[in-house]
Amino acid sequence: MSDRWTFLMAFLTVVLIGAGAFAIPQFFPFELLKSLIYLIIALLVFFGEDRFSYMLGMTAVPLWFILDILLGDFFHDWAILFGALSGKPSSSFDTPFHGLSLLAEAALFVLCARAWRKQVSEKFFGKTFGACLLISLIYVGVLGGVYFHSVAGIVRGR
Repeated sequence: MSDRWTFLMAFLTVVLIGAGAFAIPQFFPFELLKSLIYLIIALLVFFGEDRFSYMLGMTAVPLWFILDILLGDFFHDWAILFGALSGKPSSSFDTPFHGLSLLAEAALFVLCARAWRKQVSEKFFGKTFGACLLISLIYVGVLGGVYFHSVAGIVRGR
């Protein structure tokens, strides 16, 4: 295994997103699809694929944050997390697990950047970056499509 902290944070992210999926069963397929990239990162770290696991952590997380901001859920998830920490009740479509997973994703990004700097001698903007950026763009595009196809309809009451 390459970097234990990166593996731990990727796995924790999968667990938190999965817990959010079970907390809101209407979004179960979307949440499991959302956790797929973090499961891949954890498996790649476990099997010692340093370059791709760390670079996926550094490209998928910011792209997901950008999509989450564009969808309007990023700041809402933070508000739900801080509301839960202060004891405010939330609606049935809200869970603090999403805010906790955002914290874990941010920590994963930092840990991947640190591990890349320490363990990988390749240039940052190389073939690995291009491949991982393409994978991350496809991942975020699929998530956006699934969101607009299924989740937005549930939220609007269809």
